[in-house]
Amino acid sequence: MPRLRLLLALLVVAALTAWPAIFSPAFAQTAADYGALAGAAAGGAGDPETPPEEGEPEGDGPGLADYGAVAETYRADSAIAATQQQVGVFQQKARRIFGAAGDYGTRLDNALSRVSPTGESVYFLGVALFTAVLLAIGRAGAMIFALYIALPIMRRVQKPNPAGMVDKLPVLATRVALQIAGLIIMLVIALAVGSGFYVEEENTIKTVIAVAAAFVLVQMVDVLWRMVISPYLPAYRIPAFSDAEARRLYRWLTAGATVGVGFMVFVAWLVSLEVDDEVVALTSMAGSALSLLIVLGLVRGSRRAISSALLGGAPRAEATWIAAAASIVWAPVFLTYMIFAFFESSYRLIMGLELGMPLLAGAFIVLLAALVVYAVTIYAIERMFRRARAARAANEAAARAEAAEREAAETGAIRDQLRDVDDGGEDEGGGAVVVAAPFRAPRRGMRTFEDLARRVASLFALGAGIYALIRVWAGPAAFAPGSPLDLAQDLIDVLFLGYIAYHAARIWMDQKIEEEGGNDDFAGEPGDEGGAKAAASRIATILPLFRSFVLLVIGVTVALLALTKLGVNIAPLLGGAGVVGLAIGFGAQSLVRDILSGVFFLSDDAFRKGEYIDIGGVKGTVEKISLRSFQLRHHLGALNTVPFGEIKHLTNYSRDWVMMKLPLRLTYDTDVDKVRKLVKKLGEKLLEHPLEGHKFVQPLKSQGVYMMEDSAMIIRVKFMTRPGDQWTTRKLVYQEIRNLFEKEGIHFAHKEVTVRIPGLDDPAREGQISAQEQKAIGAAARRAVEEAEPAPAMADDR
Repeated sequence: MPRLRLLLALLVVAALTAWPAIFSPAFAQTAADYGALAGAAAGGAGDPETPPEEGEPEGDGPGLADYGAVAETYRADSAIAATQQQVGVFQQKARRIFGAAGDYGTRLDNALSRVSPTGESVYFLGVALFTAVLLAIGRAGAMIFALYIALPIMRRVQKPNPAGMVDKLPVLATRVALQIAGLIIMLVIALAVGSGFYVEEENTIKTVIAVAAAFVLVQMVDVLWRMVISPYLPAYRIPAFSDAEARRLYRWLTAGATVGVGFMVFVAWLVSLEVDDEVVALTSMAGSALSLLIVLGLVRGSRRAISSALLGGAPRAEATWIAAAASIVWAPVFLTYMIFAFFESSYRLIMGLELGMPLLAGAFIVLLAALVVYAVTIYAIERMFRRARAARAANEAAARAEAAEREAAETGAIRDQLRDVDDGGEDEGGGAVVVAAPFRAPRRGMRTFEDLARRVASLFALGAGIYALIRVWAGPAAFAPGSPLDLAQDLIDVLFLGYIAYHAARIWMDQKIEEEGGNDDFAGEPGDEGGAKAAASRIATILPLFRSFVLLVIGVTVALLALTKLGVNIAPLLGGAGVVGLAIGFGAQSLVRDILSGVFFLSDDAFRKGEYIDIGGVKGTVEKISLRSFQLRHHLGALNTVPFGEIKHLTNYSRDWVMMKLPLRLTYDTDVDKVRKLVKKLGEKLLEHPLEGHKFVQPLKSQGVYMMEDSAMIIRVKFMTRPGDQWTTRKLVYQEIRNLFEKEGIHFAHKEVTVRIPGLDDPAREGQISAQEQKAIGAAARRAVEEAEPAPAMADDR
């Protein structure tokens, strides 16, 4: 890793060194030589005619020898030679500047003495101290304002438990406004007191302005960092810092601002006094080096705190991918930028090039501006979505309360039932069985338009910061029409707008799907047959497919627009897509059949997500529907994927209602009318059952005798429920009928097989049965069992 960093640094230095070589006089002279040849080829007027040398063809244009001479000159003054020349100039200027470091104090003293009204450099020190005394007097007046006006206002605007940017930012902005008002009061007082000592001397005025400007700029930066970090107002702190982390980071930032602003103003003051260039360069590089050391200390001491703040205080695995990536790369990127900015500014100082805005200070200015703009944007977003957030929170609280009440009622009913179950679990169905709900990880990402607005604000602030940094580095010409950065900006704009459109459409459709009760996380309980309650609506079934189609269209459109911005002709792509579509249509007929069949099944509302269906060889609950197939979860757990084109017929068990008919085998001496009355009273009683009573659409009733067998008569009872509820109510009905018949003395008939053996009543046989007759009896019984009526189609085969 150190070798890689060294190699990158060398490449950067080489690039910076080679860049001015392009604009060197040698390069310009070479271009001029070729331009002269071009002019000769065009037959420029006034050029002296040169007779052609021997062996060269006559003509109006230059000969090969002329181009060869220029080529030799170009080889002599090539880019490598120009780079070497630039390196030599750099070394000479660097030796001259750093050679002046030994007598830096003397040169500075001489330069200041030369421009001093008294002829002594200490004069400017006295002016600076006097200005500081004036600022201190103004500061004392501002403290009165802070104690008697600003402090009561701050106490009045603060709230006990502020939440979100809506509650925090107004208080922070109020504090910033009050502190700026205090600065203005301080300057007014200092100016009023100092007006009696006014000296109309240019260099003196420059010194006073420099000292006051440095103090005011440091105070302004301090005010803004206090708003961002809130080191001494933890309740209104926006980033996720602890008190110790916030105060440590604030101290580093304050030190950096003081050093950076102080040196920047000091250098500007030296330049205004026309001090030697070597002294200015040494002072500026010393300030940049000291600022860089402070930045290194800041990163080393607050790296974890800043990474945690970027993650919002959450673990990296639970944060968004943007926050997770930023928490990892911010430190190396920031350090690389700062180190490169230091060397770049030092190179400009040594070569005497125009400095522009200092890159180290520019980075902090851009960062601070981006943070402030981001905070204001988030405040506007929270204000805009406050009502929707409150309504969503109220709905979630009401849903939680309703779920808790329902769970408490069901738990009480289950406990009442379990009192009748013996300790061994010998009751029908065994003891209590607890089935854990399937685990669902908390959904991450953007689920609301407020989340999307926050993400857009983050990306916009990031992009605006990068744009501002590039403008600081390269100036307005970097984004000239037709330049690579201008092309990149257009491409990023297209992708950014496409990103917004994509997620806006996705969030809107996801919310509609969730309102219809058919979100992607749908999963019935284990063993559930997909009742009507679990089934999604028709809109919730079709919307996921429509969502996939719309998002695909948006993605393709954005990709085509991006290609257009890159200068790619998309007409052949569109034509090729049509040809490919035709080829797929002819070559993959089964795929087309599956897709079209799915369209017609869904348009006919044949089934929905969450419903229990039977398509012949496979049955189960519909869990997922895609473009060409759907998945069925059997109540025993198997998951089947079925293409739409394979469906020949479909039976839906989850629509409207279900009629459950239960056969009861009773002995022939049973009073049928008594059974009818008992079953009717039992049906009325079951309607009041706390757990299952609400599931009955029609009460339990008897249908009388509908079949007679050798050993029993079959009486059938029936009841109607909603789809999916018949299985639990059937268990309750069987249990209550058994208890009722046992209490009333009604007996169930056991299945019997009568086999008549000729001569068995002969007294001589004495009831003896031979082995052959025993085999015949067993075969007859087995045949009777095999010929028994099969189970009804709606019987539970679990």
